[in-house]
This record gives sequence, C-alpha cells and structure tokens, in this order.
Amino acid sequence: MPRFFEPNSPWKKNNFDLKFLWVVTVAITALFTAASNILICLAVWKDPNKNLRKKPSNVLIFSQAIADFFVGIIQNPLGIWWLVTFSNSAAFSIEVVGSLFMIVSIFHVVALAFDRHVAIVTPLEYSWKITKSRTKQVCVALWIYSALYMLIRTLFLVFKLPIVVNVLSGLHTVLPSFVCTLIYIRVLLVICSYRKSIGNLDESGKLVMNAYARQKQFTKATIVAFLLFVFCVTPWFVLYQIIDACPTCEDNKSLEMYLFAAFYFLFMCKSALNPFLYAWRLPKFRSALRQLIKRNRIGPRAPQYRFSSKHLKTCNPKRMAEKYSNTASHSATNQYLRRISSPTEQS
Repeated sequence: MPRFFEPNSPWKKNNFDLKFLWVVTVAITALFTAASNILICLAVWKDPNKNLRKKPSNVLIFSQAIADFFVGIIQNPLGIWWLVTFSNSAAFSIEVVGSLFMIVSIFHVVALAFDRHVAIVTPLEYSWKITKSRTKQVCVALWIYSALYMLIRTLFLVFKLPIVVNVLSGLHTVLPSFVCTLIYIRVLLVICSYRKSIGNLDESGKLVMNAYARQKQFTKATIVAFLLFVFCVTPWFVLYQIIDACPTCEDNKSLEMYLFAAFYFLFMCKSALNPFLYAWRLPKFRSALRQLIKRNRIGPRAPQYRFSSKHLKTCNPKRMAEKYSNTASHSATNQYLRRISSPTEQS
C-alpha cells in the first residue's frame, strides 16, 4: 500500500483540511452510483418491453451494472470510512475490494469489446457466435477469476511483497486495456471501410450493411465507455504504482495526498457514469425505464381472467358474466364474453 496508508503518517493529522467535503462528495456519488445501476438491473431483469433480455450484450451490461452497484454500496462507503477515521483497516479493505471490482470492470470492458468486434466485423455471424448462454458463462467465469485474483493479490499484500503486487496489478490492467485498444482500432477501420464501399455493394454487401446499421449505435456507446474507462482509471493506477518510488513526494505530502484522493474519486466516478454510457443513452433502455415507472405509478393491476378454448366452448357466457360481475374487470370481461359468444348466437 502507499506509505500514506501507514499508521501515524504525518499528513493524516495535518494535511487533509477538506476531508469532510470529500466525505459529502463521495456519499453523494455512492447514492448516485447505486441508484443508477440498480435501475439498469431492474430494466434488464423485468424487461417490460420484452426486448432487452434477447440481446447477449445486455447480459454483459447487466453483469457490469451489478459490479458498479456494489462499488456504490461497498467500495464508496469504505472510502468514507477511511476519510473519516484514517483507519489502516479501512485502507486495507479498500485495497481488497477495489482490486475485485476493478478487475471485474476491466474484464467486462474486454468482453464488450470482443462482442462489438464480432458484431461489426462479421455481423451476419453474430447471432450464432454470440449467444445468451455463452455470454452468461463468460460472465460467471469473469466473476470467478476476479475473485481468485483478489484472493491471490491479498495474500501478497499480507506477506508484504509490493513488487509482486505491482506486477500482478499491471498485468491485469495494462494488458487488457492494450487488447481493447487493438480491438477497437480494428472495429473503427472496418467501419471506415464500410462507409467507403457503401455505394458499390452487391446483395450480400447490403445484408452486411443492414446488420452493421443495427449494431452501430451500441458500438459507438461501448467505444465512448472504453475511452471514459481509460480516462478514469489511468491517473489513479499510475500514481498508485509510482508514489512509493517518487523521491520528491516526501517534500510534497499535501500535494500527493490531494492527487491521490482526486484520482481515486475519478476512478469511482466510472461506476456512476457507466449506466449513462452503456444504457440510458440507448432508446430501448429509456423505454424500459419509462414502462417501469408507469407501472409503479398505476399501482396493482386489476385481475385478468384467461380461458382456454376448450373452456370457452363448454361454458355459458351469461353465467360467466354473472360469476365475475363483482370483480374489478366486470365490463372488460362482459365485452370479451359477448364478443366470443356472438357467432354462436348469430348461427
């Protein structure tokens, strides 16, 4: 851990005058992060319009939203605990929990990049290469591997092997980010080639362009989200790696402390902004949210009665109307039964 996490560091008592302002800011961010991500989970889980759970990429967004939700209810409160008490236990907890959610987030970014690569480069093969069952298996594997990474990294921290910790962290952050960069460069090159050849397409080329057009909007959202991820994570990660090796930082404790706090807050903001980049800027997610809000406003719905075709043939419509005359759906039931019984009466 950085040296200012150690007990009795001088800056803890003298150099962090605005800690309560930071506490309020982190608390607001935590509430915002938890609320925005739980709405994503509800929109996909409830799926009022029946069109979100069909796409494998939305399974990845759902899993990413779960990770970001836990950042809001676990990691951010741990940051508040550390700011208020400067407890070494709080710092160690941030180390452990932060490593889990950071690696989960990175791997989801890589998975979404691969999903978009298949969708853009080979759009006609997307439906059978990327399926819901495979995507669910990938999400489970990501969480299991991230938990193992957290456990191994924590053991290295306990045994005080900082060099091994830094190397392990670098391999699990720099390498996936580099892979994502290469994937999105490839995607952008393919998009440019599509635009250049749009006027000289045969029938198969038009099918490819139509498939690409369906994937274009979400692909742009994932590229923007990846750029935001790099912007939010890089400053904190670089400072964390070099802060103990900085020869002049001893003379600038206040500056190093504020930089670390600002960069760590920027890192946590990623989880608050992900829902808007991945989901809420897309029409299907906004429509699902509106439907969920309307259902809650309307309240419980009146009971609906469904009858099989065999039942409708043998029942007496008049008796059925009398049976349900005291229910909330009295008029709707009578209209439905009259409509069904009208051909019989005419014959």
